[in-house]
Amino acid sequence: MIQKRRNIRLRISRILIFILTISLILSAFTVYLDFRLRAVVKVFAKSAVKTVVTNCANKASLKALGELGVDYSEIAKISRNEAGLATSVEIDSATANMVKSHITNEIAKQLESHEKVNFSVPVFAAFGIYYTALKWPRLNYTVHITTTVVSDFKSSFQGAGINQVLHQIMLTVGLESDIAVLGGNTEQLTTTSFIIAETVIVGAVPEAFTSVGHATDEVMEDIFDFGASLPQ
Repeated sequence: MIQKRRNIRLRISRILIFILTISLILSAFTVYLDFRLRAVVKVFAKSAVKTVVTNCANKASLKALGELGVDYSEIAKISRNEAGLATSVEIDSATANMVKSHITNEIAKQLESHEKVNFSVPVFAAFGIYYTALKWPRLNYTVHITTTVVSDFKSSFQGAGINQVLHQIMLTVGLESDIAVLGGNTEQLTTTSFIIAETVIVGAVPEAFTSVGHATDEVMEDIFDFGASLPQ
């Protein structure tokens, strides 16, 4: 009877030791996995946030431009000389600022509803394995973001044929996101551009133009060597 009790106690002890060992192994693996996942989660978080803020900016800009209905003639004026040479393109600053303000505000309004971004990370990605067949299991995460919108106008001139230049007025939007992610905060800048208005300038146009202040004779010679001309 005593021997039987000893055997039972021995079996219970072995089971407890086995359970404890497995628990320690699982705990160690969990800590190691968490350590490996921290860097991977940050990469996936940045990608997810970039997708969300870019989509918001695209939708907001399309909505704002549809509401404004601004065409090229309202935002820019082309000046020509008697020979038909396009001497300058003047941007209406009041109209440009109104367009920029409206689009920027619409983008910020859209981003207010995306303060949280959900995404998932394959567990095997923690070990550098990204094969399609090993995308499961996945861990779900949620990050909190705050995004600041900074915008500015840019012009683009492209050749569109003989004596033709395509002029595009573009709004470049910088989306500065502060991401609260596992392991600490991180920042990300996402940039996207929208065509506000465009037109084809037909007729003779300057092949090159530069503006130089306080130019010396040596600098003047270099400018003419490159085929550009000083403004009068």
